[in-house]
Amino acid sequence: MEKLQLSVPDMWADHHVLKVRAALTALNGVQDLIASSAFRMVALSYDPAVVSPGAIMATLEDAAYPVATDGTAVVTQRVPIATGDRDPAWFRLGMRQAKTDERDLKTKR
Repeated sequence: MEKLQLSVPDMWADHHVLKVRAALTALNGVQDLIASSAFRMVALSYDPAVVSPGAIMATLEDAAYPVATDGTAVVTQRVPIATGDRDPAWFRLGMRQAKTDERDLKTKR
């Protein structure tokens, strides 16, 4: 299995992720697919005996999600989540707060 990471600038919301995943999982030879609208990135493993990177990119193009070919990428460095490290951007975004909507407390589920 080979690994491939692609920048997909038009995949900016979760409904785009669903379409990209549907298109790529339909390809024989594609496995371990991760698609992120936050990073606008697709990472996958594929069997080069079954499918080529060109076919994967063509599938994305046909699904209206072309791959960025100008060398730009939203993700510029890997974030080692498995080791428990945090994304460095977390510390640049400032203070975060959550406010409970009082209606949620009154709703019976």
